[in-house]
Amino acid sequence: MAQPSAETTSESSGSADPRRWLALAVIAAAQLLVVLDASVVNIALPSAQQALGMSDVAKQWVVTGYSLTFGGLLLLGGKLADLHGRKRLFIAGLVGFALASAVGGLAQNTETLLAARAVQGGFAAFLAPAGLALLVTTFTNPAELGKAFGIFGAAVGTGGVVGMVLGGVLTEYGSWRWCLLINLPVVLLILIAAVRVLRDSRASGPVRYDLPGTVTGTLGVGALIYGISQAVERGWLSLPTLAFVLTGLVLLGAFVWIEHRSDAPMMPLRVVRDRVRGSGYAVVFLIGGALYAFYLFLTYYLQVVQDYTPLRTGLAFVPIGVGIFVGSVVAGRLLGRFSARVVVITGLVAGVLGIGWLGFIDPTTGFWTTVMPAQLVVGLGIGAALTTVMKLTLDGINPDDSGVASALTNAMREIGGAVGISALNVVAISVTAAAGPLTDGALTDGYATAFLVSAAVLAVATLLAVFAVKPDRVAH
Repeated sequence: MAQPSAETTSESSGSADPRRWLALAVIAAAQLLVVLDASVVNIALPSAQQALGMSDVAKQWVVTGYSLTFGGLLLLGGKLADLHGRKRLFIAGLVGFALASAVGGLAQNTETLLAARAVQGGFAAFLAPAGLALLVTTFTNPAELGKAFGIFGAAVGTGGVVGMVLGGVLTEYGSWRWCLLINLPVVLLILIAAVRVLRDSRASGPVRYDLPGTVTGTLGVGALIYGISQAVERGWLSLPTLAFVLTGLVLLGAFVWIEHRSDAPMMPLRVVRDRVRGSGYAVVFLIGGALYAFYLFLTYYLQVVQDYTPLRTGLAFVPIGVGIFVGSVVAGRLLGRFSARVVVITGLVAGVLGIGWLGFIDPTTGFWTTVMPAQLVVGLGIGAALTTVMKLTLDGINPDDSGVASALTNAMREIGGAVGISALNVVAISVTAAAGPLTDGALTDGYATAFLVSAAVLAVATLLAVFAVKPDRVAH
């Protein structure tokens, strides 16, 4: 595996940064904000739609627009962080994110809100990989890095749940606009701390750009995510879906060919050639697909079948948030005592059992007897597995490539989530349609089948971890 190369930093002595734990708090808070904002507006959408006279077609773009620019620009954001300084891109991402949030929160028409959400996602694509790369370059002690990843993983895993709860509270007791405007004071606090405690770093060597790779990579990921989003609305065999998915795949194929031949590639192929790292990206993709679909179908089940209010639905997801937080932190502490393979496989097996448990729900299933304990099991397992896999994808990485490697981790989770939601939505709809009249029982059959397929997806991820992660591979 490639050895770390020299890196431009504010300190070159190699000694531990005395402010590293404060830096971790800043990085984790920013990552929580990025993940939270992908879900915080979900519960507020009906209110925003009514206030702005938004059509049903436009409504989905409040969410999709954020995901599209976020996923599409991640590789570019990671590369710019490596070239121009991770702290610099981190701060620029924060400032842009806050400004876009203000415009969206004050929007007086649909077009302004949609544009603001797209810009938000774009700046999040600069912020997220820069933060993760700063985490890797700030913590040089292997034991401390494991603990740091546990805390960071807790922020990533609980962000979606925090977003749903916060969205419900702000919408019910305030206004949908506060789901965006709340970012301003939060970003201001993070920004003040970031300027004071973060230590900058960037790749060594001259600044060189890979324009063909940048264009094909960014457009390829963007076209693929857009095509998958069309599958949710129009179906997998519709012309827009097929056209954009195929275009995305062709562009990504061209991207790989260009990177293979480029002297200064946007994404050096050495990043994914390592068996453990490449397999880790695949596992992150599968976890994203299963977990995003889990959130979606449990939300539908609670609101549509069991008639939960938006706020009650948000609060109902607290158990999985607690589970992910605990699982992530515990995994961070276990990564010096047990091999990463043991932690990943144990976590994924717990995820399979927890999501599979919900494959046997019916319209009268109790929250405290089934939904809550199943969520805890899923959260503990996925929290431990995802934290460990994220760390594996960055272990031993050349510091010059840490921004791009971090971007790939985020991109795999985002694309996996889009694929999982789209594919499993087709499964749920098909099962419900085959069950006969549209009743609570038929809807529940569709959701339950989607949960079982999600469990199967995690089972595939488990097998991949068994065969791809070496028995003696310890995250360090």
